[in-house]
Amino acid sequence: MTTFCVRCGKEGSTYESLCVECFRANNRFTKAPDHVDLVQCYHCKEFMIRGKWQKVTLDEAIRDVARDALEVRRGALVTRVRQEVHPADDYNFHVTMHVYLEHSDLKIEEEDKTIVRLKNGVCTRCSKIMGSYYESIIQIRGRERKLTEAQKERLVSSIQDKVQEAQDENREMFISKLEEVPGGVDAYLSSISLAKAISHDLADKYGAEVKESSTLVTQKEGRDVYRVTFLVRLPSYLRGEVILHKGRPHLVTSITSSKTKLINLKNHEPLLEGNMDLREARVIGKREDVLEAVVLSESAKEVQVMHPRTYATVELRKPQGFKVEGDTVRVLLFEDEMYLLP
Repeated sequence: MTTFCVRCGKEGSTYESLCVECFRANNRFTKAPDHVDLVQCYHCKEFMIRGKWQKVTLDEAIRDVARDALEVRRGALVTRVRQEVHPADDYNFHVTMHVYLEHSDLKIEEEDKTIVRLKNGVCTRCSKIMGSYYESIIQIRGRERKLTEAQKERLVSSIQDKVQEAQDENREMFISKLEEVPGGVDAYLSSISLAKAISHDLADKYGAEVKESSTLVTQKEGRDVYRVTFLVRLPSYLRGEVILHKGRPHLVTSITSSKTKLINLKNHEPLLEGNMDLREARVIGKREDVLEAVVLSESAKEVQVMHPRTYATVELRKPQGFKVEGDTVRVLLFEDEMYLLP
């Protein structure tokens, strides 16, 4: 059956009863608005694109919002969009879009133009940060000792690294405030779940004890809203220090959230103790208290050294597997006795 165009009478294939030329002349498949606004957060410089704040370049953001604003006729399939961006000034950008699409068996190219207007705004995260918003606090304290500056730096760095990891997945995760307080550090976080995860990570890493408490702050949509404080209390000792436990000096070799590995410096036997059982332990030797003693001679079971202060000759029992490397060994002096450190 012969088909013809109802407008010009031309015989052949028709599209909605029109030949290709008449169909194209009377139909557009795309339409761009006169202008489209691109909102950029004044503080973090991220852009609002497709209902989400995104960290992209200005050029990418301009092209994205211009493309998203393009209206496409139902039944048409866009296969490619080629864009040209020309800034009019710092806040207005002319965008020309060459749109390639398919409709039925037709391949069509159209040109659309719009103006992208850059507007300042404030994202929800920055708004919360500016308002000092927080849901939880991590309080880091030492037991029976203040945290050193080096400890504070390591702990703060650990918190910041964990928050950054979480922020890569969810931009609403942030530190509202970091505050040095007498004896430790307080970190104010935007998320209770994040603070809990970080607290337990610190406990595993530093052998700390974690206590949790909550405070009712308001009601929202009929539900109670709480702020949660996580007290991370570090042990009174550190790895590499010597503690007095059950009347004998012990070297701390490793610490987990629940257990501490020790070496009894009297007999050099290893010992695994629960952290709660070491709450009364007292540090009797820090890293800076360790001395070097010159080796005078060595036998299978003992090493003869020169006392680092009195220069007297002292014989020390060697632990199993101990090997003298070099001309000196590490020792600790405590209550007129010298202890060989493995």
